[in-house]
Parts: sequence; structure tokens; C-alpha cells
Amino acid sequence: MIALLSMIAAACGTSDDEPTATEPTGSDAVAAPTADGDATETAPADEPAPETTSEPASTEPDEPQAPSGEPVRIGILFSNSGPAGIFGPPTANIAELIEDDINAAGGINGRPVETFLADDATDPAIGRQAMEQLIESDGVDVVLGTHSSATREAAKPLAEDAGVLYIYAALYEGGECSPVMFNTGEVPSQQLAPVIPWMMSETGGRTWFLLGNDYVWPRRSFELAREYIEASGGEVVGEEYVPLGTQDFSSVAQQIAGSGADLIFPALVGGDAIAFETQAVDFGIGQDAIPRLANIYEENVLGAMGPSVTAGMRVTMGYFKEVDNAANADFVRRYYERFGAAAPPHATFSSHIYDAALLYAAAANAAGTTDTAAVAAALEGLTLSTPTGDITVTDSRHLAQPIYVAQVQADGSQLIVQSFPSVEPDETCDPS
Repeated sequence: MIALLSMIAAACGTSDDEPTATEPTGSDAVAAPTADGDATETAPADEPAPETTSEPASTEPDEPQAPSGEPVRIGILFSNSGPAGIFGPPTANIAELIEDDINAAGGINGRPVETFLADDATDPAIGRQAMEQLIESDGVDVVLGTHSSATREAAKPLAEDAGVLYIYAALYEGGECSPVMFNTGEVPSQQLAPVIPWMMSETGGRTWFLLGNDYVWPRRSFELAREYIEASGGEVVGEEYVPLGTQDFSSVAQQIAGSGADLIFPALVGGDAIAFETQAVDFGIGQDAIPRLANIYEENVLGAMGPSVTAGMRVTMGYFKEVDNAANADFVRRYYERFGAAAPPHATFSSHIYDAALLYAAAANAAGTTDTAAVAAALEGLTLSTPTGDITVTDSRHLAQPIYVAQVQADGSQLIVQSFPSVEPDETCDPS
């Protein structure tokens, strides 16, 4: 984490849209050096200069000055209620760590950051109102979003009209391109293209049933999944969509049971996923009968299902708290120290929000301003090492990032069984 904060601090400059911060006082005061680098006083001409003792130069990096002045306002548009509400609590926690960590690194252009949260209730109409609140009432400089594609499509025009940068930080179907948008979540060419053939090799299965909620993300994901399955010698034997909020899966379960599927790819959100998987066991199509490859079953959802339902499931995502690097180990330790051992697990959605905030801070510091066009230009090609791993903003305005496959163990814990470093997104974008 020290290295991560140093990286953000190193990008700091003086903002061209805010006055220079005043000199701090008290314990934060720093002596201003003279031209030769030493803060000294000249002795009177009629008195001998006092003897000085040469001290070795410090090799410790300078502590960043405490940020001051008008805060940079970071809006977070997320699902904290409704079918996807189970994803919300860790994101609310991460908002606090975003403030702590960026401010500890000196803020953005010497200014502190402050976060503003708005809940879309897993409803695009409410999501549009929440985006309006962030832009017009809270006056945010940037919006970080982790919510459905339906909410993104409803909220994006408001960001475009206001010229507010919008970093979409949820896994999604791909294809987004806008002058004000960047995307830090996984897309199907990252989550599925390398993992589907791996799953077929691991299990020996070749026939698939695709079950998703009825909106753009599952539909586009399945369109691409079908291509990857067929290219790997497999076959899709069933494809079904249910409305968000579905709680009775009896007819779908019967359909799956009679399909002859070797594998199930469920793209179900939050409460819908929990309802399906718990009912599937009663219909003889649980994980022990038909293995799953899931792409949105993060740890909070899996925990609500329980290990008797989930043991053996494989999940493909861009982050699990079990990622093995020093930055992640430190981050996970700090998360649970801050919020308690029973805190909702920090998972892929909250991880991408954290990464998006670090990318924004580094780009705004490099640009010396929070102006949307300038920050967008600084984001292009930006690389950071974060708890997720090494991430790079590509010219498609998506991330090249690691992809991990975790398998749920008998006790409900997750074990990363496969990783694909720096997977490039198969995306294009010309926002001009």
C-alpha cells in the first residue's frame, strides 16, 4: 500500500482550476528550502557564523502534505437495494477507504477528496434520478458507477450533457464508447473467452444451458459465450431469460433437467441467483449434478447461498480477495481491521470502484486539473499496480487486467485455481 500511495502522490501537481493551498501550520508545517536546498539563516556580519554539523541526507521519501482547500467530489452510483442490493454494502465501505487512501497520498492536486453515494435501487429510472442528484445537487467532479447496464444507459446522457466524467466500474457486456466514459469492469472477451475452453477441459462437459436475467448484459454475454462454446467444440442446448426479481424457478429448473446439459452458465443477479441455486438442488440440478461456471456470483451472493449449495462452483472474475499479491494482502487486512471480521466481503464490484478511484486520482494529478477532457487524456494508457494486480487503460477506454477463476470449497471459502494475467479486452472505441 505504501508503494501504491507513493505512485498516486508522485503524480501530484498544482491544480490549474483551484488556488494553491496555503502553507500548513502545526505538525504539518514544512520548512521552505532556499535555492541551495537548505533552510538556513544568515548570521550578522559582525558575528562569527555558528558552527554547523553536517548531517547525512535522508533517504526516506517526503511525506505528502495534508490536502487542503475545496474538496474534489467523487460520486459513487451503486446498487444498495433491490435485486442487486447485496453488492452494495462493501462498496459503501470502500468509499471510506477511497477517501482515506487518496487523502493520505496528498489528495488530488493538493485538494482533499470527498465521496458522495447514491443508490439506484437496481432500477434504471431511480438510477437516472440518482445520477441527477450527484451531478446537480452534490456537484461531483466524477461519477464512479457499479450498477446494471440498464441504469448506465439511463444515466449516461446526464453525464454527457453535464460534461462529467463517468467511470463505469462493473463487469458488463462491452461495447460502451462515449467522450465522458471509461470502463474498469470485466467484459465477456476477458471473463469468458479464455475460461470457457478451460472449463470444458477441466470438467469434460461440452453441452451448455445458459440462464440469465432479461436485459442487455446477459443477452450480449450469452451471444458471445455461444461463439466461445462452439469454437471450443461445445454446444448450447438451452437458453432462457427471466425478469429481474424472479423468485420462482420451478419451470426453468424442469427445462434444464430435461435439456441434457453437462454445464450451466448462470448470469443471474443477486437475489435471483440465490433463489435459483437454492431451488435447483430440490430439482436435482444442483452443482453436484451439473457444474456451474458463473460470472457474477461474487462472495456475498455465494455466502447467502451457503456452502452446501455452492461447493465446487467455478467463478470467473477480475478480483477475489484471495488474489496473491502484497498490495492485496495489505488491503484486505486493512479492510477487516477497519470494518470488522463480520464485514461484507470486499469483492469484484467494490474492487473495481477502488481501482477506478485510484486511476482517476492519478490521472487528475498528472493533468493538474479535474477538467474532464484533460483527465480523460491523462487516463489513456495509464498503468497502475493495485490490489487487483497490474491494470492498464487501453485505447478502447477499457482495462487490460488479470482474470481469475476461483472454485468454492466445501467450507464456502474460495480457492483461485486459474489465473490469466493482463487479458486484453476485445473492444474498440473512438469517442471523438
